[in-house]
Amino acid sequence: MIIKMQTVATAGEIAAVEARVRDLGYTTGKMIGEQVTLIGVYGDISRLPVDEIGQMPGVERLIPISRAYKRVAQKGDPLKPIRVTVDIGGVTAGGADLVVIAGPCSVESESQIMDAARVVKEAGAQCLRGGVVKYRSSPYSGWEGLGSSDQDSLRRGLELIVRAGREFELPTVVEILDQADLPLYEDAGVACLQIGEPNSKNQALLNRLRETPLPVIHKRGNSLDTEAYLLWVERMLTGGKENVILCERGITSCNRYTRNTLDLGSVAAFHYQLSGLPVAIDASHGTGIRDLVFPLTLAGITAGASVVLVEAHPNPLVAKSDGMQGLFPEQLQGLVRAARETWLARVRTDREYVPSIALQRAYEARMQADRARFFGEG
Repeated sequence: MIIKMQTVATAGEIAAVEARVRDLGYTTGKMIGEQVTLIGVYGDISRLPVDEIGQMPGVERLIPISRAYKRVAQKGDPLKPIRVTVDIGGVTAGGADLVVIAGPCSVESESQIMDAARVVKEAGAQCLRGGVVKYRSSPYSGWEGLGSSDQDSLRRGLELIVRAGREFELPTVVEILDQADLPLYEDAGVACLQIGEPNSKNQALLNRLRETPLPVIHKRGNSLDTEAYLLWVERMLTGGKENVILCERGITSCNRYTRNTLDLGSVAAFHYQLSGLPVAIDASHGTGIRDLVFPLTLAGITAGASVVLVEAHPNPLVAKSDGMQGLFPEQLQGLVRAARETWLARVRTDREYVPSIALQRAYEARMQADRARFFGEG
């Protein structure tokens, strides 16, 4: 962490900041320039009271100089960051085109998943999603998926969704719950694995996924702050894996109207500031309300998402799980059309995005003159 002092900071103010930081148990170092003094802070900055230090007299701002998540973090020139692309069965996520992954919450039967794949293909989405085993916090919550009873049923469920995907030339995205089942998913021909919210902090599962060549969509846990989430994603990447997609699907908040609170601020932070990995938006789980999926999916694309996850069912009124948030086929068609229009608009408007680092040095050079001009200082 670097503490940048104001150009008008006095020697006493600088000394006071150094003393306070040392009192908190940190080691400090100081660089004194012609106009600006920088104070380096060494140690675990996660416990540094940044609000308190930032408000001390003479402090201009605090600058993080490293992040605990080294592999997830954005790389390259801040003005031209390196963007990672992820291949999902021949579909490129994080590249020049928007990727839409759609399908039912779960695989319910052969005819249902075949019909769902047809609906997804006709709508213009590129990938088919569907759960074969569903996570349930209560044994009384109902449907746990076609493949929940044993490994034979899991194989059968995986076979059904992969066959439906191949029938309609759609790579398949399937949630995995247990690290021991990974070979079954690989052998079945699944194109991409999904880590659901309940397993976002499953250490054993994430460690195991370092070894698979399959891409992974990692959904953010609803209680994880932005940086804690990226550290859990980092766990998969430490072995050299790179083909991971971040996914915002809503966090817990005081809001009780929607199922979760979709954190669009973090979507923007992931894309524009924190990471080079592709970012997905899942407004189905982020809202839990069918009629809100459309506007919040478009908002997520505008905020920085290049991948869309959406639940859709041939008839959500008879769905065995999450029917309230599953789109009707006509709604999916409209969403895909609107999402592509929104993506094209974002590509155009992104040309106007200017990161502060491109401007800051010029404005820092004007600070003393502007203080005198605006406030009569100096």
